[in-house]
Amino acid sequence: MRVAAKRKRKPVTREASQPTGVGDILASLTKSTKLGKRLKEAQIWQQWPSLAGKRLCTHGHPVVVKDKTLHVEAYSPVWVSKFAYFKWDIIGRVNRMAGQELISDIRVTLAGDDAGDEHEGGRRRKTRV
Repeated sequence: MRVAAKRKRKPVTREASQPTGVGDILASLTKSTKLGKRLKEAQIWQQWPSLAGKRLCTHGHPVVVKDKTLHVEAYSPVWVSKFAYFKWDIIGRVNRMAGQELISDIRVTLAGDDAGDEHEGGRRRKTRV
């Protein structure tokens, strides 16, 4: 019969005995991982009305963030130019929301033909050819 040797346990300090909260773990992951960056980028979609502004948000939508560029689709050529005019305001709001430089540019393109019909508050009508 074999007798197991007793292991010496290290004394536990008071700080080490305190559990770490899930919120603290997620906050540290948010700051230090690609997942955290993606979570910050996802807030753009969630907070789009406040980031783009009340008038602009109903006339376009964010598509993707790639290489610090936010790609936005606008529902008409007029709104493409409006988004371009307000791009620096939107960049500032996004970066303030994120607490870091999340985007440095916005590229606005015209949405496909049916994109304007699907969004809320759209004034586009389909025309028959």
